[in-house]
Amino acid sequence: MKISLAKLPTPIEMLTRLGKRYEREIFVKRDDMTEFISSGNKIRKLEFLLAQALREKCDTVFTCGGEQSNHARATAHLCVKLGLKPILFLRESQPEQNSNSMRKIRSFFASDEAERSYLKEVVNGNLLIDKLLGAEIVFVSQQQYARIDEVFEEHKQKYESQGRKVYVIPEGGSNALGALGYVWAVAEMTSQIDLSELDAIYCAVGSGGTYAGLLAGLRFLGYDTPVVGINVTKREASHFAEKVLKIIGELSNYGIRVKVQPEEIKILDEFSGPAYAVPTEADIECIKMVASMEGLLLDPVYTAKTFRGMLQTSKRGQRILFIHTGGTFGLFAQAHRFIEP
Repeated sequence: MKISLAKLPTPIEMLTRLGKRYEREIFVKRDDMTEFISSGNKIRKLEFLLAQALREKCDTVFTCGGEQSNHARATAHLCVKLGLKPILFLRESQPEQNSNSMRKIRSFFASDEAERSYLKEVVNGNLLIDKLLGAEIVFVSQQQYARIDEVFEEHKQKYESQGRKVYVIPEGGSNALGALGYVWAVAEMTSQIDLSELDAIYCAVGSGGTYAGLLAGLRFLGYDTPVVGINVTKREASHFAEKVLKIIGELSNYGIRVKVQPEEIKILDEFSGPAYAVPTEADIECIKMVASMEGLLLDPVYTAKTFRGMLQTSKRGQRILFIHTGGTFGLFAQAHRFIEP
């Protein structure tokens, strides 16, 4: 059902200095160490999704995300390793009428020296890795991304008319098959820490699949440990609650039959910041603090918002587990935020 792509098990570490400062026991599941280029939480989902792509004898993989998508980067890398062609549909960071950056990126081999200089600044982080891996990139507007399934279908027809066979992976790999990766991760954690003694497990919520897998895995194995999701997008928590319930219901197709009540889903909106992929100054300070105190790097899109949310909503004396979903390459794309004026 799955192929082994991640370096597992990832360790669980205790953050002793931060724990002392905040007067609670803080543990971190180091899923930023699942691989190097494919690091982060997405590889656990892709072990199942790409296994299905291979079973169906597909040779081309579509997926989507933002310009600096961790999921797109991980998908591109693993596709190359497996001999599949990755095609990434990346959402522009701003509406087309307000930004011409994507048009300039499309002109990657432009002869104009000023554009070349500009591109050296904007093609970095995950996007640089996508380019190095040879992934085909299709930039889409915000409006197109809102109907990404239709965009996928249009391009799928074009590629399959050329004799290719396309496998489509949704945003973040967040469907029931992908969520199995975190059902298995819960089973992995049972040999590392007593999950029944945790007051809460915290994870980022950007597309919902990791949260769904964690919650389903815990309930399937008989744990009532709460899972707290920190919403890093501007979609409301109710959107993700519905999606999580849908994914958990569809996990029954893979033998994971659990009943989760809506009130068990705890997703918090108040740490999302001004926009997706835009950290607040408090998030930047959180990244600096955690790095300098524990040598642990958070990213500005997912884990900084989640870690800050965890510190502010957990209580003194609690025992909590943070799922580090990776995203380190995203630091390079926002390096200007860390430069002192």
